[in-house]
Amino acid sequence: MDIHVVIQPLVGYGAAVVSPSPGVRQLVAGGDETAIMIQVPARIGGLMDTARFARSLAVAANEFGEWCETQNRTRTYSSPLGDQWSEERD
Repeated sequence: MDIHVVIQPLVGYGAAVVSPSPGVRQLVAGGDETAIMIQVPARIGGLMDTARFARSLAVAANEFGEWCETQNRTRTYSSPLGDQWSEERD
């Protein structure tokens, strides 16, 4: 079974590493009401698998962030809510 989680970030959303208890760390992304948490699985190899996943997630997130910034420079919102895009006109 596949699970797909879609988050459309709001102002104030971010990501952080948190320690909910001594010796435990989680990568948390989202906001106060919606968040995803990445934890290390309790199995042999879990730390290295999670390290690889976190690093690949960071690379992909950086690439996606760059794309979003480029799109923001070349497009303008067509509605006050910003939910529709239109090409800027010269």
